[in-house]
Amino acid sequence: MNDSFNFMKILRLGSVLLLFLYSCQNQKSENDYQYPADFDKVGSTCFIWTVEYNEIIPEISRIISMKDKVTIFYDERETDTTDIYNILKNNKFNSGNIKLVNIGNKPKSNWIRDFGPVYLINSKGRKKIIDFGYFGKRLGFNSEIAKKNELPIIGSTFNSSGGSRESNGKGTLLICETHELDVNKSKTKSEIEEEYKNKLSVTNIIWLKQGVPQDDSRLNGPLSDQIYPNGVNGHVDQFCRFADAGTILISSVTNDEANMHPILAEAKKRLDENYNILLNSTDQDGKKFKIIKVPLAPLLFMEKSVGSKNIYITPVTSYMNFIVTNSMIILPSYTSTKPDDMVLQNKEKEVEDIFRKTFPNRDIIKVQAAELNSFSGGFHCISINVPE
Repeated sequence: MNDSFNFMKILRLGSVLLLFLYSCQNQKSENDYQYPADFDKVGSTCFIWTVEYNEIIPEISRIISMKDKVTIFYDERETDTTDIYNILKNNKFNSGNIKLVNIGNKPKSNWIRDFGPVYLINSKGRKKIIDFGYFGKRLGFNSEIAKKNELPIIGSTFNSSGGSRESNGKGTLLICETHELDVNKSKTKSEIEEEYKNKLSVTNIIWLKQGVPQDDSRLNGPLSDQIYPNGVNGHVDQFCRFADAGTILISSVTNDEANMHPILAEAKKRLDENYNILLNSTDQDGKKFKIIKVPLAPLLFMEKSVGSKNIYITPVTSYMNFIVTNSMIILPSYTSTKPDDMVLQNKEKEVEDIFRKTFPNRDIIKVQAAELNSFSGGFHCISINVPE
């Protein structure tokens, strides 16, 4: 009798323990949200429809829609869907892979990467949105996205742009010191780091120093003579990207190129410093990265009138500002700017070869990027991935 009682007692305790362990495991799976990488499985690549980019966005949407899903946000008060479809039809798109979504809070800007929703996803496929400030503003766009998709949204008092962060999807984040301290002037590096760890569930943050000179703020003054930058003080996606969880692509400048122009000399100095930081860094598990150098895109110059004088603007040209989908890489190209320049032609062949070896399971599609760059951004800047 006593033995039977003890057996039943042990059985009940074991059942309670199993239920407790199951509950803990289930709770963990519910809360194991990760900030995904661009190369992770993509549910859809999203763009904002604006009149200014009615050649670029339809072209990229057409290319991606041949194999992957595309979402285009529009405002029905500004644009009729018939007009959008007519433009898309001219580009011979795959209608089954493109979805139009009406957004009442659609910003005038098309740089969705920077102000758009920051998706986190857990092992069960559930998503939530982090809503950072965008240069001190909160646009309402992310709240509407969250409401339409019935997703929880978590706000932050910190400013952060999507192009300023690179995730390897496993807990490591790359950010740039000059940009982060500029947009959060009242915050320290440790406070910024703590906020990213808290909101994005990352455990390992690597601080790079400066971005390429062309991405400096114009308020910083000229880079050389009357040549001014037109950037945001160091977005990581203009010079450094994860290719997979353990591989990093970084722009590089040769000694010969550095001797050709003072801006290239400064770019080499900064990129070499960032390269050395990465060489001495590890991922979230303490492993060293494989780092691949990619040639820097050519410098471009545009004349601009400012008051009574003319200055030159050098936009951020970059092979790093590429889009990743499930099936392809949309790779910036600049051959149309200098069609007879064999040095540039050969450089782009080298870049293309690097990308084909680095992304063997994706098609490498080159698209001319100079026009979009002249507006101070690139392909990655106008797109955002919804994780699958």
